[in-house]
Amino acid sequence: MFVYNEPAMFVGDYLVIADLHIGISREIAKSGVSLPSQIAKLSTKLNDMKKQTNTKNLIVAGDFKHSIPWISYAEQREVPELLRRLDFEKIIITKGNHDGRIETLIEDKLRVKVKKSFSVGNYIFTHGHRNISTKKGTIVIGHNHPGVKFRDRFGAVYVEPAWILGKVKLEKTHSLIIMPAFNELSGKEPVNETKQFMGPIAKHIREARAVLLDGTDLGSLRDITLK
Repeated sequence: MFVYNEPAMFVGDYLVIADLHIGISREIAKSGVSLPSQIAKLSTKLNDMKKQTNTKNLIVAGDFKHSIPWISYAEQREVPELLRRLDFEKIIITKGNHDGRIETLIEDKLRVKVKKSFSVGNYIFTHGHRNISTKKGTIVIGHNHPGVKFRDRFGAVYVEPAWILGKVKLEKTHSLIIMPAFNELSGKEPVNETKQFMGPIAKHIREARAVLLDGTDLGSLRDITLK
């Protein structure tokens, strides 16, 4: 289900990612750090992953674009360009808090759909900044950009992206998967340091544990400390 060493998963015919934050490289450039457009790199990576996982369709669990609440000039160009470059038969965007008016950037509205949530089998995918009502067994969200902070024996500190797995009680008890951000430029929140999650779903997580992208299960989040 999880793609080895990648912040992505697949369920049935769907490859699933979260938090692309298209346009963030232009935002970073305003701070004086010049970065090239990420469109070619991201589209190639996603198309290769489609072949690797033998999937046909793509779900982006929110924050396809970056700017709030407006649409930046970079997004006006880059969002349609990325969608054109992707080889997926169907693309589902579950609208995130950064995705205001993203519908206006979609050229092929038959292939690309924007929804609040989307279900595949026993899974329901949503961004995580709003609550949902569902009878599905597993809820998958983004929004939090989770990572785990480490300190090596030389004292260097770094943060690795991580999956957060746990339980949450809505109408019933659901399994909850919090996805790492797909775009590495969007940052990582060291959840073993903050012990907090954003959004009305994730803030109620219990029995949370962290798993690195290579499959290393770090165990219970409450036991992972920075030493």
